[in-house]
Amino acid sequence: MMQVYVVDALNELSDEKFADYLKLVDDERKDRIMRFHFMADRKRSLVGTLLTGYVISKAFGVSPGDIIFEKNKYGKPFVKGRSDIHFNISHSGNYVVAVVGDSPVGIDVQEHKSGNLDIADRFFSNEERAALDATGTSMEEQGGVSCDQIKDSNPNDRQELKRRMFYDMWSLKEAYIKCIGMGLSKPLDEFGILEKNGEYKLYDDGAENDKYYFRKYALSGNYSLCVCAMDKGFPDEFVKVGIDEIAFNL
Repeated sequence: MMQVYVVDALNELSDEKFADYLKLVDDERKDRIMRFHFMADRKRSLVGTLLTGYVISKAFGVSPGDIIFEKNKYGKPFVKGRSDIHFNISHSGNYVVAVVGDSPVGIDVQEHKSGNLDIADRFFSNEERAALDATGTSMEEQGGVSCDQIKDSNPNDRQELKRRMFYDMWSLKEAYIKCIGMGLSKPLDEFGILEKNGEYKLYDDGAENDKYYFRKYALSGNYSLCVCAMDKGFPDEFVKVGIDEIAFNL
């Protein structure tokens, strides 16, 4: 049932198409989109809006025009009157991504950027910080924590490996926060997500929590894409969908 979708938004959506497809959203949403100063932000917001209607309609057979959105007290949107529909959207860099399923889900995509990684000291758990500091050492020294992209990188470039690990961890944490729908009312340093025996595990206040499952997808060399869900029914691969197909089916 669960599906993950990826749109290469900024490379697909020209300024001309943006103007055309903006006509597909209502005036209230259009105004919110146009409040963004930069065109890239406007494009990501528009694609996120269209993608949301597309994935819900495709998965549940609901006409996009019949979907009414509301938000919980933490700001997470849901479909009014349909407790069986769960979805989430994320965007970063060129990409807009979505996950849809019949149980709570969260998704996050992060473009890897240059800059200081000291933010981990504030928002990562003790276990996550230890794993990040160990990046580039042997698997045994990392305590079983790994980064899929280590083998594809220059083994001498430890800082680059650390950066990739950082964004993987950050994306996993964001996906979990979005899955539980509590926003930043859940302090990020109170929980950690680490790899154990080939699977990502949630550690909340130091104790393993087996109610949530995680999946990391290979998007491109400088992006991290992660999904969190309350069941293991992850698709093996994401679906890359074009903006024209989305607009045509709305």
